[in-house]
Amino acid sequence: MQKKDCFLFGTVFKLHGYKGDVNIYNDDDIPFDFSKLTYFLIEQNNELVPYFIEQARATKPNVVLVKFEDIENEALAKKILKRKVYLPKELIPKTDELEITEKKLIGYTVFDNKHGELGKISFINSQTSQQLIYVEKDGKEFCFPMHEQFVKGLDPKEGVMEVQIPDELLDLN
Repeated sequence: MQKKDCFLFGTVFKLHGYKGDVNIYNDDDIPFDFSKLTYFLIEQNNELVPYFIEQARATKPNVVLVKFEDIENEALAKKILKRKVYLPKELIPKTDELEITEKKLIGYTVFDNKHGELGKISFINSQTSQQLIYVEKDGKEFCFPMHEQFVKGLDPKEGVMEVQIPDELLDLN
């Protein structure tokens, strides 16, 4: 399977015990029914190799504990440590088309009522106490908080976010 047919699920970030179990960090905390999932694709030498799942369960938000069929010890588990983990795109859980997720906002055009087009959303940082929206235009980037004070509307059909950002905030960036 090729990368273009898959999406990045996460990264094998830690070994769990000495019997070959690993923890996978699920980048977007995508909810899955792990009892129905039979394999993960792990990147090795720029190719995706299927690893069949013996057992998998979410242990914390964004963390999945996995026991693979052919990995019985710590030495074999170390070979996949820090590797990227993919799944086929058709396994992405269906969401309500009207539901707006962070991932869907990437690429939206940000339009300010006063300043016009500000650029496209390149990244959303949720690791801070206040979500920050990063916008890029002509190689320059700025950010603003995702807050109702600034975000005035979303048009999913057009891929547009309407904002009202004060000059002072734009000048900071």
